[in-house]
Amino acid sequence: MRRIPVLRRYSLLSIFVGLAFNVAAQEQTQRYTGVVTDPQGQPLKNARVHIHGRQQYVYADEQGRFSIQAPANAELHISAAGYGDSFITVTPAQPQLNINLLPGGVERIVVAASGIHKYNLEMATPVSVLTGEELSRRTEPTIGETLKYEPGVHANYYGPVASSPIIRGLDGPRVRILNNGLDTADVSRVGPDHAISADAITAQQIEVLRGPATLLYGSGAIGGVINVVDNRIPRQLRSSSETTLETRYVDVSDEKTVALNHEGSNNNIAWHFDGFNRDSSDYGVPRFSNDEGDSSKTLENSWIQSKAVNGGVSYIGERGLFGISIGRLESDYGIPGHHHHEEEHDEHDDEHLHDDDNVFAKLKQNRVSVAGEWYSPFSGIETLSLNTAYTDYQHQEIEAGSIGSTFKNKALESRITLEHETIGGWHGLVGYHLQHADYQALGEEAFTPDSKTLTHALFMLEEKQFGNLSAQLGGRIERTKHDAGALALGHDDALVNGMADRFAAVSASAGVVWEFVPGFSWALAVSRSERAPSAAELYSNGAHIATSSYELGLMYQLHDGELELSEQKAKKETANNIDITFRSFNGDLSFTYNFFYNKVHNYLYLADTGLTMADLEAGHGDEADEEDHSHENFGLYQYQQQDATLYGAEFEARYKLDHAQSLNVFFDAVRAKLDGGDYLPRIPPYKTGLGYQYNGINWSADLGITRYAKQDKVSANETVTKAYTLLDASVNYDFSLSRLDMSVFLRGTNLTNELGFVHSSFIKADAPLPGRAITVGLRATF
Repeated sequence: MRRIPVLRRYSLLSIFVGLAFNVAAQEQTQRYTGVVTDPQGQPLKNARVHIHGRQQYVYADEQGRFSIQAPANAELHISAAGYGDSFITVTPAQPQLNINLLPGGVERIVVAASGIHKYNLEMATPVSVLTGEELSRRTEPTIGETLKYEPGVHANYYGPVASSPIIRGLDGPRVRILNNGLDTADVSRVGPDHAISADAITAQQIEVLRGPATLLYGSGAIGGVINVVDNRIPRQLRSSSETTLETRYVDVSDEKTVALNHEGSNNNIAWHFDGFNRDSSDYGVPRFSNDEGDSSKTLENSWIQSKAVNGGVSYIGERGLFGISIGRLESDYGIPGHHHHEEEHDEHDDEHLHDDDNVFAKLKQNRVSVAGEWYSPFSGIETLSLNTAYTDYQHQEIEAGSIGSTFKNKALESRITLEHETIGGWHGLVGYHLQHADYQALGEEAFTPDSKTLTHALFMLEEKQFGNLSAQLGGRIERTKHDAGALALGHDDALVNGMADRFAAVSASAGVVWEFVPGFSWALAVSRSERAPSAAELYSNGAHIATSSYELGLMYQLHDGELELSEQKAKKETANNIDITFRSFNGDLSFTYNFFYNKVHNYLYLADTGLTMADLEAGHGDEADEEDHSHENFGLYQYQQQDATLYGAEFEARYKLDHAQSLNVFFDAVRAKLDGGDYLPRIPPYKTGLGYQYNGINWSADLGITRYAKQDKVSANETVTKAYTLLDASVNYDFSLSRLDMSVFLRGTNLTNELGFVHSSFIKADAPLPGRAITVGLRATF
């Protein structure tokens, strides 16, 4: 397949930039101004005014005033935290707007990952959005721990340092982690010990799309999407600049975090800056005995040192916008489960963080992102959009003071979409998606070979309203090519100099949302999604020290301790998924039921063979070197394919006791079995929770209890995990100090100091959840 030269890519970008500021065509727009107030006539600062169907939005100032340029007859969506939202269709005859929002109600949130700017309550597929104070309250050093209380979401938990989300029992290469709609391009999908490079502490909102979301984001989203949204490429002009400074301390890990976020604009130029620094020691845990019989009250090697800085600038005009952002992330973190017990360290002494006896990772990432939108570029087209990012990522695993392995990934991703005007009642978009990744694995303990992956795709999303019923259709055609470097049989013998595998995936979905009475709706989503195996699933062959395992890809077969090239060709996964959702979103009681059934043909999973690395070495005799024998007890895992069925349910409800108090309850469960009758490995247990919330004028509080059930539905060679219960509470006080808006918060997690082990973790016996933790923090906005 012929590849697009780099210079040609940049020339295409230059053409888009030139077009975006072409003023030959004119759109009939008008400036609308207004004031947003509460029922008492008090201004609602930071109320958001959004043009439905576009990325454009503005925030109200301290007097509740706003000004926005919009087309004639556009629909404005006005929302504010703690208030029901409002929809207004603007007309040129009424350029001045007065909007009054009522307390309570369910706020509709624009889901950026939906592609066509839909609200969370309008989508046929289930979606959750964390934003505002709730996101701040739940923020943890990892995305997995931040989201683990969302219905249908768990975490694979590689200690507090690397925890990735599991959606409905699916994770790894089936769940795509995005930053502003583009892949984070780290190697967190390759191994559970690899940290996600996106961070919640500087995010505006985090979106969770449960079930297949392959149409926009590719076959890597066959299980769902996590989209971390920030404002690094600004999309709105502000009447005044705003800076938020936050600092927090966590006693269980001696964690000290400081974060800064700044937004501003002048004329048509908007800018953004954010950064954070996090430093923590090993986490305290309830006393436990690990699989080696050693007793401890500390999760050794669970320290973190991370820092990041990001900046962006945009030109925002009446005809569109164009922006660019640049970011740098550096993170050093210990790898739990690999330590030397005879070494004694003071848990508050940072000198031990780089002790030669520890195993730790060094992560570095540089990322450049570009986004552009051109409104009404020509007849029939509402918006022409470009979103692209180039990422240079490096991750080193260091053992005994030397580099054991290095993972590098240089990735380019671009998405171009055309959002068309209504045609025969149908409104939607078509687009092209390009992904190119150059992945390298270096060192004696690199368990995957070098590989290059190139993906091209065309996609389409459409919707049409039939009275109180909304229909949604979509399709995607994708071609993926993997080029692998030299593969090996055993440890030293070259198999081939290189290998190439090609896959064509076709995905389609259909959904309906029926609001049969105001405030109540049914939703049905049906999809057929195909996924090409990842390069790691195909070509892995080596010891993965972080998971204490030896991993083999689909390209190999094991015969009497000898590795051979498999005669069976790897197949695409095909998931046939049905989602049924029932929602109530008006009145004092709001709730959501989700029921799902997912039949996956050729399901690809990492199975425990019951063998160890010593069994593999036995077939090589004297060829096994001394270093290999140091890991001879590593379990031997191999990727296998077999049909599987996953089904389950999610439930979430909230009842308002009065204008300030509410109760909520949630539940999720998933069952995942191979068609042969065996359970799939590392599937989370069901969880259920109950919570109380108070939201006053200055004070707010939260109390929650979550029960994780015993997981005895286990696969071969897997052990049962006991149940545990977590009790959490928080309190927040808002006040003003001179011209500063201040917020002080206190949060307690696992208040009963219960010992809990995460069933989905590779190192669950060595890495219990943190013990009782108290977090104190202060946030200032000016």
